[in-house]
Amino acid sequence: MKRRDFLAGGAVTVAVSTSEGAVAAATKAKARANPLLATWKTKWGVPPFDQIRPSDFTPAFETGMARNLAEIAKIAANKAPVTFNNVIGAMERSGQDLNRAATVFFNLSGMLSTPAIQKIEGPLSAKLSAHNNAISQDPAVFARVKALYDSRATQNLNAAQSKLLEDTYSSFVRSGALLTKEQKKRVADIDARLSTLQVTFGQNVLASQSAYALPLKSQADLAGLSESFIVSAAAEAKERKIDALGVVTLTRSSFEPFLTMSTRRDLREAVQKGWMAVGGTPGTSDNRPLIIEIINLRNEKAKLLGFKSFAHFQLDNKMAKTPEAAMDMMMGVWKASLATAKRERAMLQDLAAKDGLEGPLQSWDWWHYAEKVRKAKFDVDEAETKPYLELNQMIEAIHWNANQLFGITFKKIHGVPTWHPDVVVYEVYDSNGAPMALWYGDFFARQGKQSGAWMSSFRDQQRLIGDIKPVVYNVCNYTKAPKGKPNLLSLDDVSTLFHEFGHALHGMLSNVTYPSQSGTNVKRDFVEFPSQLMEHWVTTPEILTRFAKHHATGEVIPKALVDKIIAAKNFNQGWATSEFMMAAIMDMKMHMIEGPAPTDVDAWEQEMLASIGSIPEIVVRYRPGYFKHTFEGGYAAGYYSYIWAAVLECDAFQAFVEKGNVYDPQTAARLKEFIFASGGQADPMDNYIHFRGRAPGVEALLKDRDLKLS
Repeated sequence: MKRRDFLAGGAVTVAVSTSEGAVAAATKAKARANPLLATWKTKWGVPPFDQIRPSDFTPAFETGMARNLAEIAKIAANKAPVTFNNVIGAMERSGQDLNRAATVFFNLSGMLSTPAIQKIEGPLSAKLSAHNNAISQDPAVFARVKALYDSRATQNLNAAQSKLLEDTYSSFVRSGALLTKEQKKRVADIDARLSTLQVTFGQNVLASQSAYALPLKSQADLAGLSESFIVSAAAEAKERKIDALGVVTLTRSSFEPFLTMSTRRDLREAVQKGWMAVGGTPGTSDNRPLIIEIINLRNEKAKLLGFKSFAHFQLDNKMAKTPEAAMDMMMGVWKASLATAKRERAMLQDLAAKDGLEGPLQSWDWWHYAEKVRKAKFDVDEAETKPYLELNQMIEAIHWNANQLFGITFKKIHGVPTWHPDVVVYEVYDSNGAPMALWYGDFFARQGKQSGAWMSSFRDQQRLIGDIKPVVYNVCNYTKAPKGKPNLLSLDDVSTLFHEFGHALHGMLSNVTYPSQSGTNVKRDFVEFPSQLMEHWVTTPEILTRFAKHHATGEVIPKALVDKIIAAKNFNQGWATSEFMMAAIMDMKMHMIEGPAPTDVDAWEQEMLASIGSIPEIVVRYRPGYFKHTFEGGYAAGYYSYIWAAVLECDAFQAFVEKGNVYDPQTAARLKEFIFASGGQADPMDNYIHFRGRAPGVEALLKDRDLKLS
């Protein structure tokens, strides 16, 4: 997942966790300069996390906004004839102080969501929204942009400049630059309210997930669980000060293996229902009222801007172009995935009956019996593979994979400020051995950290104001093993690591001039393509035979087990694709409505899923109450992007397969030039065709996942 952009155009070492009393005492004792507004004299010029306090953010935002508005005012007041440099170039150079403060704040709000941070997140988001609208709706600024846009044919622009000008003009129009004064105010009010609602939505999800812990009180409660899981669950119970043999939490690295391994059907049901209830039950963390308001406000904004629904507004500047086109693609995949899932259900039901299960299979049974079928059919299970998938070895694997494809190398370093003791830092070098980026890894779940996995940056690559090197990071939420024990991953965990590192590579390999075109600043339905492509290397023999080593003996994973893993790659893909497609289709349908949103969110959810023929044994990946991608992040009417990107990545990986070498140098060189390094300088489909030689087709996806209608 790529985290949202911020500016338009356990033991914690970071001071954000400092109590307000300590902040007040320190302020009273000695006046200090705001570190967010100072020059960062740290190694690599990264934020001095240990110096930053919650009380620093609001004044830094306010100062940054004032400075940014002054910069924009100079652009608007310039009487010289418009040129790319005095309009777009000047805008690209503006807002640096604000961008630094906002980047630090919103990045930390996901990784260290303390009460002090949560208290100011909503107000600061609303202020930032109002600030961005003040710029994008300023008639004097837009007049300069429009004058340049209208004269673009005579401006002698290069391709990247032309694309940036077109995108900037479109962004102003989509923000309401052509609306009346009253309409502009309403759009600004809507955006401000949405920014607050979306922050609250995410905080509610975090609170609801963090509050859940299923205690495992007896040996009977541990039935079927692996030793490594029991050790981690016990450590979590100790961390939470819960008197139990262990606890199951709602991090995916906890509840998913529990649903897979536990033979206690009653406890599986409790955990599954606990997850499904997040953000969707009465109380202070109930997101359902927020969902209705968010949908209605988004719809109102779309209509003000001339679109019949928010989905039509969102997709107007994406690769898919229209929600109808996205739905056509999704329904084609859905029909094949559902048909495959029904065949999988029959296999699971048969095994469950032989196992003594009375009655029909339930959703909380699927993980468990799917693993049994996997073991019976392919003679491989998670408990057999995890000892070979140790976190540090897998970090080496993603680095080696990047080296083989792109010639870059990594060196672990110390002495660079971090926001938590668990965070690791690596310098990244290009093929000539020159420093090119800094990469942070924050891999373990903890209290106050948002769930999920993502990539973002503290600094993007650009050359406009100097040769600026990127500083990027990856976040995962793996369950941390007790001290002295190995951190073992499931194969899905490893795929997540490769996926998020793909986003990081997209940021680190960026080779552009303008900040707005850097790295992952691309169309939303293209941004997941590079990350998902990286997942294809996880189960290659090249990776497994080099880096899948037993944590205790150092033994390389046996070839027989590698062969079984590869053979089992497509097992349960009907279920996996279907549970995703249900969420993606639901997201699109919720934003395609043209009238008011239904007031009963639960009934609306069931109606949408029933309309596509979903089956009860498969639950949607994200219910509305905790669907952060669409109601907090930047994937509203855009969750389809993952499956859209899947069409690209499956077709792209075939380019390597066709060469008979998953590291074919010529193919990798084109991949770097047109996909990873190009950023937002060109149309993504044009770039894809330059890489592949043709447009992609859905056939590669269906073949890769072995999805068939019959």
